[in-house]
Amino acid sequence: MNTSIPVTLYRIFFALILFTTSSSFAAFIPNPATCSTDKATLEYIYYTDGFPPVPGSPNDPDHGLLSKSYDATSCVGVYGVNDDTGGLNNPSPNIGQYQDGLLNGEDYLSGMEFITPDDLQALDPDGIKDDPGWIHLASFNGDDGSVNYSTTGPVPGGSLVLDIGDLLTLDFTCTAGGPGNCSALDWTLTTKLDIIDQVQELLGEATFDHLAFSVKAGSESSDGGFTVYDFNFKTIFAEENSPYLNFLTPYKLAGTLDTGDFGDKGISHLNVWARDPSDTTDVPEPASMAVFGTGLLAIFYFSRRNRLKFKAT
Repeated sequence: MNTSIPVTLYRIFFALILFTTSSSFAAFIPNPATCSTDKATLEYIYYTDGFPPVPGSPNDPDHGLLSKSYDATSCVGVYGVNDDTGGLNNPSPNIGQYQDGLLNGEDYLSGMEFITPDDLQALDPDGIKDDPGWIHLASFNGDDGSVNYSTTGPVPGGSLVLDIGDLLTLDFTCTAGGPGNCSALDWTLTTKLDIIDQVQELLGEATFDHLAFSVKAGSESSDGGFTVYDFNFKTIFAEENSPYLNFLTPYKLAGTLDTGDFGDKGISHLNVWARDPSDTTDVPEPASMAVFGTGLLAIFYFSRRNRLKFKAT
């Protein structure tokens, strides 16, 4: 008799463990469900500066290749704690492993807030699909406006480390308040043209399917805390279904964030995360959901190449 557990059932079982095992999540906080998805928006996607537009592609003055703006797909919070506690936004090696960083289930979150059991990956030597796959891209300091980029790697058995700042740029412009008291801002993510040649081998080997912003505003003693806003591109691009959005092209993305969920308190800091689905055979149409372009995909081309080397040894 076959007593093996089907993969889908295993993933569901593991997801339940993520939410119920107190020994793994000593500080896990249930979602208070007070955030609003309209506090973060995706307004615009277009070809990155210097990249020639594809003939026939739309160029809406407000939305570029999109047909409209999008609110965040979902959000969690407000949590009355600091999301930077204990290095939660400084994961290492930052390849998406379970309990390596805030969105991967370390401490306050479970790692399953924006994904399903079928999204879990095997990024560890044990081969178990229990890794959420989130990679920290950069952090923004609300006091001085600086942006600090993360590194990613090495994977188990590898040595390659990538500086994410070599692959993309993130810009934040305060639109309400000022340094130390910014309550609304415009954000832009732009991939760099000079890395295109490095990732032509990729051609569909990996995609990003989520972009998330963890925003900390106010203090814990004054109804402040943090909220995470997630953009799920499987959902967004299923609605757009555009042939002009694909993973062979470097794009610029732009949107807005505000602290209405915190009573318009000033932003202390925010952190930007993106998630890599390791198995693209399950990616729904259109396969062009990797709107981030080659800059972000380069991260996962190199990390996946090293993963495969590790599995082969």
